[in-house]
Formats: sequence, C-alpha cells, structure tokens
Amino acid sequence: MNPNIVRALALDAFYQVLDNWVFRILTGLTLVPILLTFLVGFREEGIVLLFGWKTWAYEDILGSMGAAGAGMYDPQGTAIEILLQLFFEQVAGGFGILLAIAATAFFVPRLLEKGAADLYFHKPVSRPALYLSRYLAGLMFIALSASVLVLGMFAGLALSSRHVDPGVLLAAPLLVYVFALVFPFTMLVGVVTRSTVASILLSGLFFLFNGCIQSSWIAWEQARNGPSLALVTGTPAEPEASPAPEGSAVEEEPATEAKKTPAFLDGLRLTLDVVRTVLPKTSDADVIARKLRRSLNAPEFRDEGEYLALFRLPGGLRRSEEPLAAGALAPELLPVLGERRYAAVADEPGGPRYSLWSRPIERTTSKIGDKERVREETSSRAGERLEDTLAALAGSRTVERRSARLPRDIGTSRVSWSAADGAALTTSCAHVFKGPEGELVFTLLVELPGEADAAQLDAAVERLAQQLGFDRNAIDEWYPAQLRLDAPWRTNLAFSLGSSLLFVAALLGLGLWRLARIAF
Repeated sequence: MNPNIVRALALDAFYQVLDNWVFRILTGLTLVPILLTFLVGFREEGIVLLFGWKTWAYEDILGSMGAAGAGMYDPQGTAIEILLQLFFEQVAGGFGILLAIAATAFFVPRLLEKGAADLYFHKPVSRPALYLSRYLAGLMFIALSASVLVLGMFAGLALSSRHVDPGVLLAAPLLVYVFALVFPFTMLVGVVTRSTVASILLSGLFFLFNGCIQSSWIAWEQARNGPSLALVTGTPAEPEASPAPEGSAVEEEPATEAKKTPAFLDGLRLTLDVVRTVLPKTSDADVIARKLRRSLNAPEFRDEGEYLALFRLPGGLRRSEEPLAAGALAPELLPVLGERRYAAVADEPGGPRYSLWSRPIERTTSKIGDKERVREETSSRAGERLEDTLAALAGSRTVERRSARLPRDIGTSRVSWSAADGAALTTSCAHVFKGPEGELVFTLLVELPGEADAAQLDAAVERLAQQLGFDRNAIDEWYPAQLRLDAPWRTNLAFSLGSSLLFVAALLGLGLWRLARIAF
C-alpha cells in the first residue's frame, strides 16, 4: 500500500482521538501519578514532601502500623514497589485499559457510518488496509499515553526519590501488549454491531471476564500445586521435641485415603482449563513485568531453594570474594556451619566481617518397638550443636547461647563467644536458623576484632540483617516461578505469548471476514 495513504489513515484516527473527551480525561488522570512522584519523595531517610518542605521518618509511620510494619526490612523499596504496583498493575493496567478502550471504541463504527464509509471505501484503499490501520492507530494511542505515564513517573522517582530503576520503563510496552490483546475484540464488536456504545460495554465486560478467568485459573492451580508453606511472621526458633520414654508406645495416625474430587468440580476445572487456554493471557503481563523488574534489580544474594535473600548491601559494606583463609575458622566448626554462601566486610578498618553459611539439616531415626520415628533437626538443636563444638575448642571462652530474633522477624538460636589466636582476640556471634522449607540450616556469622560486648555484637548483626529475610514474593506467588520457557505447556511462557497472539490474529481475521461481506 502507498505509504502516504497509510500515514493519512493513521493521522485521521489520531486526530479523532485527540478530539475525544475520553482521551482528555485519560490524559488528565495520567498527570496525577506523575505529579505524585514529583511532589512526594520516598528516600532512604523517610518520606519527603515538596523537595524537603516536610519529612516523615519511616520509623514514625511504621510505628503507627504496629506489628505489620515492625519487620519491614526496606521501607523505601517497599513503598516504591507498592506505588508502582498500584499505578501500573491496578490503575493503569485495569482502569486505564478500560478508558483506553472507551477512547478508541469508535474507530470502526465511525468508519462504517454512512458518508464516512462512502468516502473511505471508494478510495483506492483495500478494506483490510483500512481495518488494520485502525488497529495500529489504537496501538499508537495507548503507546503514547503509556509512554507519557511511565517516563513521567520514572523522572519523578529519579528526581524526588533519588531512585533510578530501569525496570520501571518496562511498564509501557507491557501496557501496550495488554491493550493489543483486547482491542481486536473491540474492533470485532464494532464491525458487527456498528455501535460505539456496544463496543465499549461488551469490550469492558470481556476485559473483566477474561481477567477473572485468568486469575481464577492461577488461584486454582496454585491451591492444587503450589507450595504449602505460608511464611507470615518469619521462622521462630522451635523448641526441641522431647524424646518418647523408652518402651512407650507411639501411636501413628492411620493413613487417610485421598479424597475423591466431585464430578462437578472436575467438570468446572476442565471448563476453566479450556476457556483459559483459548482466551488471551492478559494477567501474565503483570507477572512478566514483575519478573523482568526483579531480574534488573536482583537481590544481592538469594537462595532459590529456601527463599533466603540479602535484598541490598547496606552502605559501608562491600561484598568479599576472597576465599576462606587457612586458620580463619577452626576446622571443627566447618561441619557445623556447612558451606560458605556469602561474605561481606566493612569499609572502615577494624569493622565487622560477615559470612552466611548453610548445610542440610540432620535427620535421626529412633526405633520404639516395631515402629520408627524420624526426627528433624531444629534451630535450637543446631545452635546447641554449635555451642557444644565451641565449648570443646581450645581457646574459645565465654560461650553463650540464647533464643533471639533478627530484625526481619526470623527466629534464631544466638551463640556468641570469643576466641584468642596468639595475641589477637576475636569476638563472634552466630545466628542459627532454618529455612521455611525445612531442608537447610543457615548460620549468619559476624566477627569483630578485639573484645566486644553484647550490645556491640547485636548492633553489628543488625547492620546487615536489616536487609536479610525470606523473599515473600517468591514464596507467596507460586505462578510467577512457573511461568518460564522450560515449563510444561500449561504454564509455559512461549505458550502464553503464542496462544495470546493467535487469539489476536483470529479475531482480526474474523473482523476482516465480516467487513468484506458488508455492502455499501
């Protein structure tokens, strides 16, 4: 087709959008979150209003939240993440898409109005070209609006919050992607009914219905196949179970047969599977956005099996890649600590040294009569084992153990001691805890040169442990972890994208087929 004709068709649709009152409302609403990010800054020291006119410390705000905010490890990052999810996923990804549909729903009905149709269809332009030009014009419209929103918020966060996150820019193409999946339905309704009102109403219902289907399917699958753990308040240091008295009978619960699923639920699940497979996967756009943002802003350290993460390295500390020096730790401690997974040191001379260790938990089997009982190592037992090892070491002194809790509400067994190596004295503190899956024992080891009291040790531990915690997103959100290229087809990323684009092609084909049979 002649490029001039394509340009003229696109400009015609673009000028019609600019003249639309829904577009003006959408533009005005776009400015609200942009102004918010400029006027309110979420900085490390607190929330700043109007570039320093007034500041609220996070401690004051979180204190009013009680226990809900007591364990917040990264107030600035959490506040910005909530802001981005609210505007990009909820407001722009929901209400904004509905407004974009309302602003572009007239494209096809107005094209088919008497007078306009006579003008368009008697020109040397094919009907498929006219129809597809309206689809591309709709994508241009949402791309312009999304770019203004995303670039404006990115600039506001960089200027006012001093937070530069390239992952924010991914929101614009993903908003265009969601709209591109829904707009073919709007155009199909328009070419069938020739009514703008019908296009708006039916497209809005379709968008909401499709979102409910996708969310319901994900919730159903996560309930059936997702992790059973629910990490809400951390991992308390559980007490060691007392062994059963010798010769006592231990009753085991009888094995229960798996309950048979009712036929009604089987039929409902099959229907949900089929409908979800056919419809476009709009909900996956938010999942993809979060995965991409996290890949661009990955934690400093993460254990994928037990979800433990060091989200950010605090200021004044740097990662240490140096191998463990000979004699740095007594050989007897290595089996108790396991494998060194991460190490960091302070920039200042004489500052603390940090290391994170992990090993598999120990399981012991005791036999009482004809029955066997498997007991798993607890955090308390692991701490006691470390205490016993230290007590037997020459040079170790003032070994103490007690229950404790890290800032991110992780229950631990705290073991402190001091050790002399010649004239050099080192004071150490180890926090021993289990992962939520119960397969690994972690030890956060902090070493201070010289003699230090309990307050100094706890301050050194808190300096790093403020950023250490279990990644609740990875635990609670089972589906994002499944949506990948090497997954089975039901949760395969390529299938999600391919089936959604196939849906778009099918609806555009139906629209073209219907348009070809209209006589003017």
